[in-house]
Amino acid sequence: MDERMDRTRLIDYLPPVMQKFAEMRQIMEVENAETDRMDSDMQRVLKNGFIADCDEWGIQKYEHILKIVPDASDTLELRRARVLIRWNHSVPYTYRTLVKKLNAICGVNNYSISGDLENYSLNITTKMDIPGQTKEVVETLGKILPENIAYSLNNRLMREIHGRAVLAGAVVRKSVVSISSELTGDALE
Repeated sequence: MDERMDRTRLIDYLPPVMQKFAEMRQIMEVENAETDRMDSDMQRVLKNGFIADCDEWGIQKYEHILKIVPDASDTLELRRARVLIRWNHSVPYTYRTLVKKLNAICGVNNYSISGDLENYSLNITTKMDIPGQTKEVVETLGKILPENIAYSLNNRLMREIHGRAVLAGAVVRKSVVSISSELTGDALE
């Protein structure tokens, strides 16, 4: 990591008379490299303390804790979303808790819930565009919804496409004409 805490170099902490010695400058430069490495490590640990900011190393730790095995094609963004969903897993037995859970997973106004609650049926439509995130929502709903509730999940991707579409058409007329040099009996008469 290139992030270094904004701090004074170690040589500046020495009295001016000590700063003049080449040996002291050399020692302080070597120790600056070590303190820079420690600063970088501290920043990395701080960032990896929050799932949304994790790097590859940090997300592996969370996946290990949650027993998640990522696919080789999973992006870091998808892995963060999966860990965040499972980390905040709790069983909602109320509609209000389900709404809070979907707000956390999908974002406010990125889903709709319909269905017939009296007949234990839910239809959930989401608007998620991270590849693989819908699969995570299905797994999460399977774990958090009571077994007697049937549900369906549909993900709708809305895309704006700008450009031109060219339409072409053609009409083809085909005729087969056979010309033969053979003479038949009818032609000789």
